[in-house]
Amino acid sequence: MNLNFKTDEEFYAARETFYAKHPEAPKAQSIECLSLIMKREFAEQILAGTKKLEYRAYSPFYISRLIDKKVAKYIQDKIDDDEVVTFCNDIRQVEKIHFHDYNNSWFLDVECELNDAFSLRKEDVEYIQREFGAHEWDNDLENYEKAGVPENERPYFFYLVCGKVIDTNLGAKKNTCEDISKNFNGGVILSNLEKKSNLKKKEELEILKLKVNKETFQDVVNHNINFYSEDITPKNQSKFFIMNENNTVKEINGAPSIRSYDAIQFINKDNSYMCQIIDVNIVFWDDDYNLISYLELNEEERTDIDYTDCLITYTLGEEIK
Repeated sequence: MNLNFKTDEEFYAARETFYAKHPEAPKAQSIECLSLIMKREFAEQILAGTKKLEYRAYSPFYISRLIDKKVAKYIQDKIDDDEVVTFCNDIRQVEKIHFHDYNNSWFLDVECELNDAFSLRKEDVEYIQREFGAHEWDNDLENYEKAGVPENERPYFFYLVCGKVIDTNLGAKKNTCEDISKNFNGGVILSNLEKKSNLKKKEELEILKLKVNKETFQDVVNHNINFYSEDITPKNQSKFFIMNENNTVKEINGAPSIRSYDAIQFINKDNSYMCQIIDVNIVFWDDDYNLISYLELNEEERTDIDYTDCLITYTLGEEIK
């Protein structure tokens, strides 16, 4: 079969012929709704029509969610068959995306027009530019080209094309610090949603002190990350939760009592950086290695939770000097 196609129509027709000849070839199962955590400002850009594409790293976490293992194995087993490599796609097609923040204070549901993967090679980036008018990767491509990095050593990314807005509560009243605290029976007492006049004096703040590596410290200081997550272990859970006398996490009405902090002080050797805590959340890995907020669990799933299986995630605010 000729695999040089001049038009999309030629490709799709050839793909139909391939599957007719190979009924055993599996097709990737679609995803009815993909839940993704996103910064509110990016969601508002989608709502305003100024943001079309959303990207995710081609990492083990997102590979587990977006790659169909059965199709991937079929392709790998027949990697020398050009037709299989050309026509079989192991990327699961997403029908709808549910964007939200860590504590589900807002959501944005959109149709997903298309999702696929690309690498930082000229052909792929030019496709993104041509089809979607996206130029986020132009400088990265230029740097890889100048450095002469081989194409097979360049990073991959998933991309999702955001379509029609289905539903959202953006524009509605944001959860206040008090609202969020009620969900966890404690936790957040300082929020950039509150007026500056309500903030405590620096000497009155409850500060969470954390030692971090150099890379994380620089990411926080340079505002490359807006969230910080810490794995809960038997040794550190008392730092993040209020504990019972028997060394179990104290629960009120079935919800864990998170220890209240106003700010985080990140420490790396002699360097220190302090910032506000805007929000806090508890997230778990489900059986498919997807991150799920405690607030998304049903009553049955919350029973007998081992909190050392979770991460506690802080949303970072302004620097405190």
